[in-house]
This record gives sequence, structure tokens and C-alpha cells, in this order.
Amino acid sequence: MTKLKSFALAALLAAPAAALAVPTCTQLGAQLGTDPFVSELTAAVIASPSPRCELNFTFSSREGTQNGYADGEKQHIRLRIGLPLNSVDGGTGGRVEGAWDGGVMNLGGGGLAGNVGNVTSATGAGYVGSSTDSGHPASANPNFSVIQATHQLNYGLLDDFLNESIHQQYRYALSLAQSYYGMPASRNYWNGCSTGGRQGLALALKHAKDFDGFLVGAPANFHTRLQVATVWPTWVNKDITGNTLTNAKMQAANASAISACDGHDGVGDGMLADPRACKFDAAANICGEPGAPAAPNCLTADEAKAVNMIWDGPRNDHGKRIWFPFGRGANASVLNAPPFGGPCGSLGIFCWSHRDTTFDWTPLPISQFDDETQLATTVVAPYSDIMSVELDTARKHGAKILMWHGESDQLIPWRQSVHYYREAAEHFDGYDRLKPWFRFFLAPGVTHCGGGVGPQPQNLFGVLVDWVENGNAPDSIEAKGGAVATRTRLLCPYPQTAIYTGTGGTDDKANFRCGGNIETKENVCMDLVTKFQKETRNALAGQDACKARGRDDDEGDGDRDDN
Repeated sequence: MTKLKSFALAALLAAPAAALAVPTCTQLGAQLGTDPFVSELTAAVIASPSPRCELNFTFSSREGTQNGYADGEKQHIRLRIGLPLNSVDGGTGGRVEGAWDGGVMNLGGGGLAGNVGNVTSATGAGYVGSSTDSGHPASANPNFSVIQATHQLNYGLLDDFLNESIHQQYRYALSLAQSYYGMPASRNYWNGCSTGGRQGLALALKHAKDFDGFLVGAPANFHTRLQVATVWPTWVNKDITGNTLTNAKMQAANASAISACDGHDGVGDGMLADPRACKFDAAANICGEPGAPAAPNCLTADEAKAVNMIWDGPRNDHGKRIWFPFGRGANASVLNAPPFGGPCGSLGIFCWSHRDTTFDWTPLPISQFDDETQLATTVVAPYSDIMSVELDTARKHGAKILMWHGESDQLIPWRQSVHYYREAAEHFDGYDRLKPWFRFFLAPGVTHCGGGVGPQPQNLFGVLVDWVENGNAPDSIEAKGGAVATRTRLLCPYPQTAIYTGTGGTDDKANFRCGGNIETKENVCMDLVTKFQKETRNALAGQDACKARGRDDDEGDGDRDDN
């Protein structure tokens, strides 16, 4: 689709720094108001909690069916730019001008967005901060991408959600910073988790030359397969147990699995260093079995079967794994309730694939799961999924990517990030070729974007900045707290893991080192999934990578029959 350029914005970007007068916040707003693509503008100095000049406005440069929208619909991207006060507005203490330290921190959204986020985490640290609603209001979630009148995808809003909103977000942040401070930003960063992580990867693929670094947490980049797989626990519960499996029972099963497998890494700490290594069978939690939880959290035989299927992940009618599971230790919801179930499925994905906001997946048997997945990857994924690992521009430009994922993530399976990083390593001929500019860290026991029993990653954005600006590549990242407030640990760059040295307390990071290699033959072969857009077929992608490690999948997934 054609993307129109804002002439006022282009003029700001093209103007030499010396020619730009430093305006007040009010004057900056008046200047922005001359932009023909800007409306609904407010500009004001906000004193608390972080003194800043904040501009809120709508960007719109295209409309109508010729640009993929509904008939009569116009682009409507809400943006917020917060700027630490310049000297004219009373800002002090910054390293560059006023209260500004010279950089821009563009902040990512969550879920389907729909609201503009707070920018004070950026402005409070001396950065210009930016956020967007991604081009639609929250009231339209989850069906903003379907034009009900014509039963087709709204490609205009989809492109705004996935691409154009974040493109305009950082462009306006850079241009307004240059105008407000009279000089260009020295650094431009992305900071996001979940949807914000997906947005970071999208920008790294399409606009890497405009960035210095990307902090990418738990990215929702495989949007379609992720959202379908998110429905798997509720679908299994519906068909296998009749919805008798409760979240409390699922959590008790996860607790039993952690207890049974806790020592596999040589340390008893209530966490699984690599949940793939845990083979705990939920049948051990059947009521009456030795060590099973007491009622009401013990399981029936059918509930134990359902738990094992959830841990194993979605498979097709041939027994081939479609996508990655919420494995042992991740307390994903098993209830048929929004946003993970309901008439449209997870975040509306089935309504998107059927292009019908009234579609109800719940009467369908589990044998239809692979058909629904293939329909979604065929219809939706080409417009919604960030799957490419062709990050060559980012590498050549010198941008750094710091990606991380909690291994107890209950919303996005952590193994899909391993899958992405592994494919990046294959594209760039090995992990050693990634290390200088793209590093990935797993956080045991940590839930979605933070929380959980595991020690929490510390100062991730600061680690990225230190890497970009001082050349200090992170050989480890400190993690702290979780179930034990004083616990510290090391997070290690994949495929390394934290190894206990055998002496000293296990709550002290000083007694661990990064080493080993969890990219084992077993793990690589276990992570094989069906080929993209062939989720109903009897074949898996990545067989060569599996066989190159000396074995085939021990679950019979080596069958290459593509029928």
C-alpha cells in the first residue's frame, strides 16, 4: 500500500539543527498543528510524575477501500510523544539540553493495543518517550481487522496495527525531539515486550537503519500460530473433560511437575532450568495416587490426560506437533473465557480467519484444530506474522538486539522464541555469528514479561544501552528476587545456561557460571513443528537440522509423507 509522507514532518527532519529555534511546548504544539496529517492535537507541560512536554494527536494519511479500509473509513493512529522539558520550559539536569539526555525510547504495546501507553518510564529516565494505540480503539478489540459488511479482512487497519503505527510513532518522536531541543537525537531505541516485542522485531526487519538498539521481550511475532495455540488448553479441556479441569487443578499439576523435576539441573530451587527435560506424568496427580494433591485439586483420569496433552502442545490428526506448548511450569488458563476462549478464540483469531465476527469455534471437535490452524495461517498469517529472520540490515547497520523470554510464560510459549533464534542462527551460519549483535536470554521461573517464582531480569534496557554505547556485550544478565527476595542468579546467552559451581549458596549469582549448550540433539528434534501453512499434513519442518545432530525425532515425527 502507498504510504503518504507528512510534509511538515519531512521538513522538520530535513532542517539543519542550527536552523531550528528552541520552542516552548505550546509553540511546538502549534508547529505540529500545521501538519496536514495531524488532528485531535493537545500539547501541554505536565508536571508529575515526570515533568515533560506531552503531545497527543491523531495521524491520518489515507482512507477508503483503495487503501484496504472499510468503505468510508479513515486511518486513525493515536500517538503520544513525551519530551523531558527543554531549557526554555525550565528543564535542567540533562546531559544534552534541558532535562534531556539525548536519546529516544520508543515504547511497545501489549495484546491488541487499542490504547496509548504511558511514556513516563522513558521521560523519567531522560529519554523522549513515544507510544501508540496501533491504529484502532480498544473498544474495537478483538474484531477490528474484520469488515463484517463484506466478510473480508480490513487490510488497512491490519497494516496500521502491525507496521504503520509504530513507523509513525518513532518518526514523530525523532522529529519532535529535534525541533524541541534544536538538535537531533543521538540514539534511537525500541523497548517492548509481548506485542511490543513483536513490534521491535518488525522494526528491526523493516527500519533497522533508523535504530541503534532493540529490547525485545517475549515477542508475539508468530501471531497466528501463537493465538491458535493459546486456545489449545481450553479446547482440550472442553473435549476431553467437559470443562471439569480448573485452573487450580492445572496449577497444582504444574507444581507437582516442578517438584518432581526440580533437581534435574543440580539445584533444588523451585524452578525448571529447561522444562523440556521434565517428563512428569500428570497421572501421578490422579485422586488416590501416592503423593497426589488432596481434593479438590487432584485429577480424574480424563483430567490427567488433558493436562498431559496441554503440556505436549497442539498436534494434528497425524500426531505431528503444530506449535509449541505451554509446558510444565507455565500456568496457562484452561477455561473457556475471554480473551483465551470465547466465540472468536484467542484475541479474535478465528473471527479473523473466517472473516466473520460471529463465528463460534466452541462446537468444533478437537479433530478440527489442525484445520482451523491451517485456515488461519493461510488467510491471516501472511499479513500478521513476523516470521522472517533476514535481519541483515540490522547487522550491517550495527544495531543491537537484546531478546529475552520467561520460561514460565503463561501467555506466549517460550519455545517459539527459541525457534526464532535458532532460525536466525541458521540464516547467519551459527550462534557465533549472532553473538556480536543479537543475543537471547531465557529466564527460568519467570512469567509473561515479568513475575513468577524465578529471579527477575534486572536493568534490561540499561544492559542494551551499555552494549550499544559502550560496546559491553552482555555475557550474562543479573536476575534477582522472585520466590526468594534476596536470591540472585545469572541469565545466560542462548544456548548457554547457568551452571552451579558446586560450592556456596545457590541464592548467590557468584556461585554460578554461564556455560554448556542446551541446543542438544534431543531439544532440537523435540522442537520440530509442522510446515507453515501445511499444519494438517504428515510432515515437519527442520528435519535436516534434527538429523544433522545425529538422530531423528523419538516421537515418530521423522515421517516425510506430505499427504
